[in-house]
Order: sequence, then C-alpha cells, then structure tokens
Amino acid sequence: MKVLSRQSVFDLAIQQCGCIEAAFDIAQLNNISITDDLLPGQELLMPTAVDTKTATYYAINGITPATAIIGDTLFMRIFDKTFDNSFE
Repeated sequence: MKVLSRQSVFDLAIQQCGCIEAAFDIAQLNNISITDDLLPGQELLMPTAVDTKTATYYAINGITPATAIIGDTLFMRIFDKTFDNSFE
C-alpha cells in the first residue's frame, strides 16, 4: 500500500482493514511504531481486512482518510454522510 499525504498508520488501518485495531498489525508488519510519521509514497505491507464492510465502503467510494495536524489546522476525511454503519 502506498501512503498518501497526511496519512497515518491509523488512517491506513481503517481504510485497508476496516478497523483501527489493525494499526498494531500494520506497525508490526512494517517494523514501525503506530505513531510514526509516514512519508507520502512510502510503501507498507497490509494485513488482511477485518471489517470488510468498512474497507469495501472506503474502496468503492474512493475515500482515503488522511488525518494530520499541520500548524494549527487539523485535516480530516474519514466518512461521508452516506455511510451506513448498521450491522444488519
């Protein structure tokens, strides 16, 4: 998986695996810390998706979460208003 600008391990966990807990697996697979700053273009190994509904939603809708604090500004895009988080 190629890291995009302002993405964190947590962003990649939710985007690729569907759950934040996958951040620990990503960190372990790539020998990094969950709090490391990632560089745009950096290639990381990804574990298997845990919550495929969320991961599929992100993929289908082209959502690439990127959370970062740059100066005094927090940039964030995680879900849009159409996300249905029901587990029926």
